[in-house]
Amino acid sequence: MTLIFKTNSVDIHKISNLKYQLNFDNGEKFTHFFNKIKKKLTISNKNNKSFVFEALKVESLKSLLNRKKSFSYRHLKELFNNIAKQIEDLENDGFCHLFLDINDIVRIEFNNQSQIGGTGNDIIFLYLNTSNFLPIKDKFTKIIKPFDKKNLFISPELKNITAFPINIHMNSQLYSLAVLTCYCGEWNKTPQKFKNIDIDFFKNYLSNIANTKLYWSLLRCLNENYNERIYLYI
Repeated sequence: MTLIFKTNSVDIHKISNLKYQLNFDNGEKFTHFFNKIKKKLTISNKNNKSFVFEALKVESLKSLLNRKKSFSYRHLKELFNNIAKQIEDLENDGFCHLFLDINDIVRIEFNNQSQIGGTGNDIIFLYLNTSNFLPIKDKFTKIIKPFDKKNLFISPELKNITAFPINIHMNSQLYSLAVLTCYCGEWNKTPQKFKNIDIDFFKNYLSNIANTKLYWSLLRCLNENYNERIYLYI
C-alpha cells in the first residue's frame, strides 16, 4: 500500500488502481462526522477503525494548491460547502474546531455515473484531522493552552487572545473556513496579504465574484462579530 495522505488521526493508503483505505481514530466519538463521510463515498470492508472506498484520485489540498495555484469558482464552491457541511456534522457530535489548515484537507475525485443523475467525474473535499476537535458547551469551547497564531486562517477573536484558559465561540471555525476558501482562489499566493485583514478587505478581494451565492455566503461567515456569522448558501 502507498501512503497518500496523513494527519495526526487519519491516514489514506492506495491499495489498488481505484481503491483506497482510510484509517481513523475515535470513530465512536465522532459518529455523525464519520458516518456522513461514509455516505458520500462508495465503501466496503468497513469497521470502527477503517474502510475501503473507490476513487479515481485522492490528493491533499496542499498538493493540489502547489499544482493548480488557484481554484475555479466551481472548486471554491465545492470546498466551501463540503467543509461547511462537515462542520454541521461535527456539531451534531458536540464538537467544533477553531481553525482549519490546508494540511488537514483532502480532495477525492470519483465517478458518479452509476448514481441516479450521475454525469461523470465528481469531486469532494474532506477535512480529516479529529485531533483538532474540541467539545462544545452552550456554543462555546474552552482553549486551555497556546496554539499556532501564525496560521493564516484564524478568526479575529483568536488573534486577540492574551491569556488562557478562555472560552471561544464555535463560529470561529466559520470565519476560518471562509478565509481558507478565499486563499484558495488567490492566483499568486501571498500570505502577507491575509494578515491584518477586515471585512472591507474581503469585499474588495471578492469583487470578481460579487453578488454570487458564494460571495454572499463567504461574507456571512467573515463577519467580525461571531454572533452574526452563519453558514447559509442560497
